[in-house]
Amino acid sequence: MRLDESLYAIKNIGENGLPLGEFNRFIGVPVDEKSCLPPVFFQDKASSDMTGKHPTQAPRKESGNAELVFMNDTIYIDHGISGEMKKKISDAATREGAKLLGHWFIGCPATYVVCEDASIKRYVGHSDNIVTPLWILKTVKEKNLQRLVHLSSDLARHVAIVLQNVRTSGENRKPGSVPSMNSSGRPSTQEEIDEIHQEKQKFVEVAKKEVRDRRARRMQSCEVPIHPITPTTLLDSICWTISEPTSSASIYTDSSWSDDANEQQSTTYFDANGDVRDPDQPTDIFSRPLKESERSELIFKNHFLTILFPIDRFGELGPSSKTFYNNGGFTRIQVLDHIYNFYQENMSTDEVEMALHTDSRHADRLRSLYSSAESAEKGVVAFKRIDFLGSRRSFEALKRLNRENNSNVYELVIRA
Repeated sequence: MRLDESLYAIKNIGENGLPLGEFNRFIGVPVDEKSCLPPVFFQDKASSDMTGKHPTQAPRKESGNAELVFMNDTIYIDHGISGEMKKKISDAATREGAKLLGHWFIGCPATYVVCEDASIKRYVGHSDNIVTPLWILKTVKEKNLQRLVHLSSDLARHVAIVLQNVRTSGENRKPGSVPSMNSSGRPSTQEEIDEIHQEKQKFVEVAKKEVRDRRARRMQSCEVPIHPITPTTLLDSICWTISEPTSSASIYTDSSWSDDANEQQSTTYFDANGDVRDPDQPTDIFSRPLKESERSELIFKNHFLTILFPIDRFGELGPSSKTFYNNGGFTRIQVLDHIYNFYQENMSTDEVEMALHTDSRHADRLRSLYSSAESAEKGVVAFKRIDFLGSRRSFEALKRLNRENNSNVYELVIRA
């Protein structure tokens, strides 16, 4: 018996309910129902255009005879872009129907965020479309949206963490730092031994020079004490969840906060959940994103900083201490990065062995992992410190221990 082949016939344009004129407009051909081009041309062109564009890109509405590429789109331009380039982007984007945003925050409704590669870590995981100035200018020039590469939100957050770790490791890996050994803890060749010996000698010379420089500054100025008085608290105005990248940290403020009259008019305020709030609406808490000047502000001038980190959810264990060194002191973002990276690391062997005796559901998970065949095979228990904290992730402040007013030991205060 022969099957009915009409069920498998290919329909021509117009038979599926889409008029030829509408189809031409969709694929970019002038609206002319008497076009001399064969229908197969439209089919081939439509299929190639649909595969070339981003699958979620909807056809643009026409305005007069010209189609505006960024019609009804909002664009935020990062402050790190030069003034001249920012003007080029602004002029080009507004000509194509875009609206510019003066501020960016997590959850900001910007269609596109324009930034250079150095600033991408701030937006990855929080913005859908992150593009370069060249992308905007090329899109406007060719009147066609350039290709975009999208990531799922969880993968984008992972990329943000990787970028944060690369940045921190790059800062810590300064010239003269001691190279790491291999897995056995010892160099395997004479060449490696000589290289490590030279690196250690350089490291010692750098350390001695920094000590001599500090000693010389103290001797030149009798007003500078050997141990200067340190602040009672650090970062007490920061609003941040320590499990999130430091780019999400904001600063508490109120409706009367302003650096000047002009800034007060353009300041956007947010509540604790990150939602935009009316400045005239009564509320208890406001926050705004950190400015670049605030991120790079030197908040601790001592070259050593010791932080006592809480380890478990209910505080059964004592804090774990870690000392950081920077010859020029510590900026606000550097301190935040140290806190974030500490909790993204796995618990040490000593921490795991003590944490096994605590009472919490996170300790139950750790005990199950510790006694599993997988950990016995690997020989190590991979359990992040942030996971053992549970819901205790809301940052409050770094408080100096009250023993001495020149102490560089600070306790990290976090709450659930």
